[in-house]
Amino acid sequence: MIRTKYVILFLAPSILRAASGPYAFGNLGNQTETSEQIEIRLTPTRKTIRDGEALEVRVEIQNIGKTELFIEKSIYQPCMYSPLSFYLDNGPPLSPQARAGGCAGDCLDDPKETITNRLAKHWIALPVGHFYGAVVRLDPGFFPELQTSGHWDLRGRYRSGGDLSSSFCVNLNHSTADIEPTEKLPYRAWKGEEDTNTVRIEVVRQRKKPDEKQ
Repeated sequence: MIRTKYVILFLAPSILRAASGPYAFGNLGNQTETSEQIEIRLTPTRKTIRDGEALEVRVEIQNIGKTELFIEKSIYQPCMYSPLSFYLDNGPPLSPQARAGGCAGDCLDDPKETITNRLAKHWIALPVGHFYGAVVRLDPGFFPELQTSGHWDLRGRYRSGGDLSSSFCVNLNHSTADIEPTEKLPYRAWKGEEDTNTVRIEVVRQRKKPDEKQ
């Protein structure tokens, strides 16, 4: 099997926000396309964590529309493509000790993969009134806000192009033959941008060990 390998570099949201401005991250008011067919709700497993700890968040994507639709199986992966982006803002200045990192992820694209296999691998049908979700982990290495004590607003934005025929890697073999089978499906993939709810969380300082100097 011949596969084309792509390496994608992912940086912490705070780094990208500083480098690219509000267009890339953070400015949740500038939506280019929206749909009210889905609702995305965030529920942290704990609203108070200690600085340097990871934050676990339950994500629920509910179909509140009138028709069944496809959504992407992947919800959030820090080193791979995923439709959900997280933001932590409206908090104090970052701690001088806070550090933000990045990572590189491999993206393998099989030019000979069938549309059926691609659909089964990357998409899931969501009936009306049902929800799909997962518990995801926000690592302090990507979110320096989790290394800084204080209160933060946790929110997110969910984006999808809705193209069932495309690969999530760079696909140089995309053709009309790929598109036609998806047009015969009984329902379409969700397409657009949707903001999540906002949850206020607290990051508190780590307790010092008894043998540590004050």
